[in-house]
Amino acid sequence: MDNKIIITAAVTGSVHIPTMSDYLPITPDQIVEDAVKAHEAGAAIAHIHVRNPENGLPVSDPDLFMEVCSKIKARCDLILLPTTGGGMNQTTEEKLIPIKQLEPEMCSFDPAPFNFGIFQIAGRFKEFKYDWEPEYLELCKNVTFRPTFNDDMIYGKAFLEIDTKPEIEIYELGHVSYVSWLLEENLLKPPVHLQFVFGPMVGWMTPSVKHLVLIYDEAKEVLGEENFTWSVAAGGRFQIPITTTAMAMGAQNVRVGLEDSIYAGKGIMAKASADQVNMIKRVAREMSLEPATSDEARGILGLKGLDKVNF
Repeated sequence: MDNKIIITAAVTGSVHIPTMSDYLPITPDQIVEDAVKAHEAGAAIAHIHVRNPENGLPVSDPDLFMEVCSKIKARCDLILLPTTGGGMNQTTEEKLIPIKQLEPEMCSFDPAPFNFGIFQIAGRFKEFKYDWEPEYLELCKNVTFRPTFNDDMIYGKAFLEIDTKPEIEIYELGHVSYVSWLLEENLLKPPVHLQFVFGPMVGWMTPSVKHLVLIYDEAKEVLGEENFTWSVAAGGRFQIPITTTAMAMGAQNVRVGLEDSIYAGKGIMAKASADQVNMIKRVAREMSLEPATSDEARGILGLKGLDKVNF
């Protein structure tokens, strides 16, 4: 598997608003279609958020998660990785409801507090498609994603109970120590899967080779190289350069998709996450890497299998 790279497609997210792109998937069927096209292009994993189908507002409706995941599963064998990020004002228990119902192979896990400076986007637009958009962007000025140590214990126990492997989102250097503590508490099973997440919004690591090398070296020193696999996600124009650097460094996994960037090259709007999957796939092949299939990714990451999910 040394010549394989796992590609994740994050297909809609909760950062971009509908005003920013007419191609952003909003309805369940649009999200399903984007994920399936990404799989056909070479993605092994799809990171799943859902939105209100009437206006595109990011939500955590368990019924929408179930509809999206079951429809994708009916069409292909993608590894589905639903979010536990949820809404900025949701409790830990509320964020876990869809995960406990779905019992997916993987899910995202934000184990440490971080800020989410998407309020900067608001000034780019004079008009918005929907009334909720400017208020939503401004909300993060007063809200920090708050996971406490007790929240982390609740998450860790829940993931172990349903045998769902968390993808642990690392937003800064100090977050690695949270992973070390969870391992000490036997709330994570090694090898853990880390995703290093880079800006460009305020509150996240500045996208740079220097910072990627630094945080990777920190994970090796604190956790031990044998105790983790890793991925990288980077926003906006940094998406392809930073994920390319990660592949050159030996990452097992990289993430692209409309959650992280709405472009497929300078000034070119991406019409689907598959556009970006194709971009990073071309770069990978120049490095003598081939996209891992979903089953190959299951083997690399040690997942329970699609037959053991609850959707």
